[in-house]
Amino acid sequence: MRFRFIGVVSLKLLFIIISICFLNYSAFSVEQEIVTKTENGVQVIYNPKNPVPPKGSPSCIALKPDLVIGRQAKNEEYMFYDLRSVQVDDQENIYALDWKEIKIKVFDKNGKPLRSFGQRGQGPGEMSMPTRMVISPGNNLIIDDMGNSKLIFYSLDGMFIKEIPMGKYWSAFSFTFDSKDNIYAYTRSYGEAMISELKKFDSNLKPVATIASFEERRNPSEQAFSARISHNVTRDDNVIWLITSKYELTVVNSEGRTIKRILKDYDPVKITKKIKEDLIKEEFGDKGIPQGMTFEVPSYFPPLRYFIVDEKGRMFVSTYEYEEKDKMDYLSYDVFDAEGRYIAKFFHPRDEIVFVVKKNKVYCLLRESEEGIPLVKRYSMVWK
Repeated sequence: MRFRFIGVVSLKLLFIIISICFLNYSAFSVEQEIVTKTENGVQVIYNPKNPVPPKGSPSCIALKPDLVIGRQAKNEEYMFYDLRSVQVDDQENIYALDWKEIKIKVFDKNGKPLRSFGQRGQGPGEMSMPTRMVISPGNNLIIDDMGNSKLIFYSLDGMFIKEIPMGKYWSAFSFTFDSKDNIYAYTRSYGEAMISELKKFDSNLKPVATIASFEERRNPSEQAFSARISHNVTRDDNVIWLITSKYELTVVNSEGRTIKRILKDYDPVKITKKIKEDLIKEEFGDKGIPQGMTFEVPSYFPPLRYFIVDEKGRMFVSTYEYEEKDKMDYLSYDVFDAEGRYIAKFFHPRDEIVFVVKKNKVYCLLRESEEGIPLVKRYSMVWK
């Protein structure tokens, strides 16, 4: 089994409908019911191990491949060299960030090239090492330029608007935005302890509040998995966050008050001896762990990896539960509705990084296909 976030994937997937179906609602036992309580003024939803779709609702998800971008680009300007991020606007235009070319390449919903923009440099609107991009509720495209330690704002047609220096928050990442232009980011501070925080900033990157915080081990590079925060902002400006070491999602409203906690029962996924050997090889190569260095591999995977929220408020939570099929690894995605109820589940190729779920379509980034080229892939998500 391979554990990199990226890698090689079989193109046979273009002709396969990935369909994971579940028992009907009536088949679940009493022990599989969703329980909702109020604890200390907060709504808490306890979900069982198996999905429990509302009675009469769809209980099966089918993912049907319907678009691949990057395989047969006629214009070199729209070929991909090293993809790092994908976003989609309300018209379903697709934006791909090419790290090597320092370009944002834009395609319509049918994969037709529309435009490209971006330039290497250190001046206004120029980029050095763009790592990620998001589309704000105000329809600005924001680039996290790690090389120049700044956020760059473009209009969706590629016009430079402004930039914000990160200053002392140079190590912040996973930037998201609400409708009032507030900024949310995952930050780390280094001292005797390493503190990870989810912070809220105003539109000028001035800190407003700390939403979540936990202390990390001082040397996370010496362990196979370290806890981290994943977060998203919903269309009604609620912030949903989780820490990957615990299966719990927390919902905070725009005033900063916790209004909901979403929990799910699960079976821990064991790290076998073979998996441990693969992890060490991926980290250190064939020579193994350097002399004098320790590298801790836990007995079990963390319960969570990250999650995505679609425009309907549904949450798609990536876990380390996996299955092997056709000599490929598939990871599980648990699907919750906007109320926090666990309603469905599907497996998706590990090597295809899911970036966006929008209008019942799933958009993925494949860093390297079996032809050795990066691709953007889209699936239609059919509920049955």
